[in-house]
Amino acid sequence: MNILPFHLNVPAEIVLERPEGTLVQGRYGDRVMFTLTHGRVMYVPPFVADKIQAEGVAPGDRFELCKTQVRNGSRRSIEWIVRRIDPGESEPETPLERDLRASIETVTANGNGNGHHVDSACEQPGQTTKLEHALKTAISAAYNAERYGAELGYVVRFDADAIKSMAITVLINMSGGNNR
Repeated sequence: MNILPFHLNVPAEIVLERPEGTLVQGRYGDRVMFTLTHGRVMYVPPFVADKIQAEGVAPGDRFELCKTQVRNGSRRSIEWIVRRIDPGESEPETPLERDLRASIETVTANGNGNGHHVDSACEQPGQTTKLEHALKTAISAAYNAERYGAELGYVVRFDADAIKSMAITVLINMSGGNNR
């Protein structure tokens, strides 16, 4: 079973195959399991399932779900953001694009202007850093390699860890760490 992971502060694009979820009891409390397109499933807390239903998300509708860490002074809490995606807004992203975006967004932290600090790319992008530039370079290389492999009928897949390794190499080379 291919389970969609929710990384902190990284929005995930989701398309439900069925509108109803199934309540599942687990080690860490109740979760609602939803069947997604492309043979995937996701598990979310019941209140998140309620948010999805309140948005009126139907099978085939695209939406983003983001598990966000919010700071209020020294306290931290988790908020889930559900955002419907306009049908004309973009093409569905591939797993590679999602993983690579997650890698870039991991390095970004922004304030949201209401007294809370959201360590999240779910809100708005920050300034480009050397690390972000290195990640984008690695993402572009991986994306192009996957496309080229597909043209040849050769399946090439890079996961987030491979992208991070490539980005670190690019970052070291940008910093002059290869002058031996």
